[in-house]
Amino acid sequence: MQRVMGLGLIICAGVLAGVAWQWYRYPGRWEHAFSPRHADARKTLSDARGAVRAWERSKDQTESKARKDADAAEKAREERLRRLDQRIASLSSPGRGERVEALGELVLFQHVLVVQSPSRTRAISLAGMKVRFEPGQRNHSVYCTDADGHVYRAKYPHLPSPSESDEELFDEDRVRDFAVTIENTVAQENIFRARLPRQLKDAKRKWEEAQADSSELDAARERLQKLRQRNGSDPRGEAAEARLAEASRDWERLTGRVPPR
Repeated sequence: MQRVMGLGLIICAGVLAGVAWQWYRYPGRWEHAFSPRHADARKTLSDARGAVRAWERSKDQTESKARKDADAAEKAREERLRRLDQRIASLSSPGRGERVEALGELVLFQHVLVVQSPSRTRAISLAGMKVRFEPGQRNHSVYCTDADGHVYRAKYPHLPSPSESDEELFDEDRVRDFAVTIENTVAQENIFRARLPRQLKDAKRKWEEAQADSSELDAARERLQKLRQRNGSDPRGEAAEARLAEASRDWERLTGRVPPR
């Protein structure tokens, strides 16, 4: 019983909402909103409203496409500038670069050699570095001389120490191969550094050109502006608005009430 009553209340609420909406759309007395006598007047107003809505939908669709084109052109320009900014930043401050290889206390990156010792960690620039491998009776050694002439020696034991039986041991070929890898990475870094000034200059030039070139964005914005102007003066829109204005006046003369759009 309660379920039936609840359903009845929902139906009543829906009917009342429909009546209220109809009366809002066609203000006046009851017969103006519901009587068959004024059905033609309601249809005239409804058709005029529909014509305006149809025109506005058509206008919005065409302008929406033009707006999306303008937004896409703006985003493309911003993305190009962002990529060039990143390129300039990476050239101006290359950092360590990608990790290449590690052995013992040395970690080799694209642009630096990192020394990880118990006391501290420091990075040595690869540009201009000299690398030398030397075998030893207990330790193999890799000597790294930086561009300022400072030498760092990395030791790689190949015989166990009585006091450190669990220390890592390195055979000669492994250490030699690592030294060769450092040398090859240094050669690549020297080439990179030699080309860096020209690459940085080119990147900055391209950024300035991209910043100054807004032709695609300007063209897309101009197309949007012209479309808005054309739609604003389109006789179809003016005719639909005039038809609705006339239907609204007729309704006001009939009922004394101004209908909503």
